[in-house]
Amino acid sequence: MPVLGPEELEAVREVLDSGYLTQGPKAAAFEDAVRREVGSGFAFATSSCTTALHLALVALGVGPGDEVVVPDFTFPATANVVVQQGAHPVIADIDPETFCMRPDSLAECMSERTKVVMPVHAFGLTADMDPIMEIARGYGVPVLEDAACSL
Repeated sequence: MPVLGPEELEAVREVLDSGYLTQGPKAAAFEDAVRREVGSGFAFATSSCTTALHLALVALGVGPGDEVVVPDFTFPATANVVVQQGAHPVIADIDPETFCMRPDSLAECMSERTKVVMPVHAFGLTADMDPIMEIARGYGVPVLEDAACSL
């Protein structure tokens, strides 16, 4: 159960009092803090990671007949957004110590229909990104990192 105190209640009150229930200065401050923390040129807040992953797959042009490689241990939304686009999730095994996609399993999952590789950083543990990126580059496909549980 989350531990909440008067500071959290006051933060919610500030948002409600501002009149900005979406976007607004708190959302902009959050986006800027995340952008700086991860060293990115930009960051966008969405209503959920599910929404963010869906928007990213749309932007990457994922559709019917495409395949997206996802790990076999993750939140259902990781594969659900692939299905939502009419594409097929291809399941890669995880490392039982990190709960993240195994690069050797990813390599076995790749095909000419692979449109995106979607590793998940689980429980604050980072997927082994160097070999994952190398495999994806070899097939000329982008990597979309599900980092919902990494921050």
